[in-house]
Amino acid sequence: MISATRESVSAFDPVLPFPVETGKGRMTDKDFRHFKEHGYSVPLWSIPTKRKKYKVSKPIKVHIYVEDNLCFVENETLVIVGMGKSITDAIDDFGKQVIHFYKYYRKLSWDRVTGDAERLKGLYESLFIDQG
Repeated sequence: MISATRESVSAFDPVLPFPVETGKGRMTDKDFRHFKEHGYSVPLWSIPTKRKKYKVSKPIKVHIYVEDNLCFVENETLVIVGMGKSITDAIDDFGKQVIHFYKYYRKLSWDRVTGDAERLKGLYESLFIDQG
């Protein structure tokens, strides 16, 4: 029988810097300050709701940033900004708006949209993978 040893994890100490992990390792203090000042972009691969999880056909690139102790999640292409007290709340708010406009534009017929609404209708019609 092979026994595995568990990695030792130190307890959180509020005096020490919190180790923020990224795909390449620990985020440096300089990177963290840059994030706080300028935000960062990440892909969203799905939008979960209470009833189902909407999977996107291409990842939605969102810009996450913090201003005045509020978190924002934004996508300029879809013209949507989610807001919340935490990044999780902001992403949830963003997702609710995406689903709202997805349903709204799907109901509209092409002869009822003009200008930027035509572009948005086209985007929303191909945004999600049909899950039947």
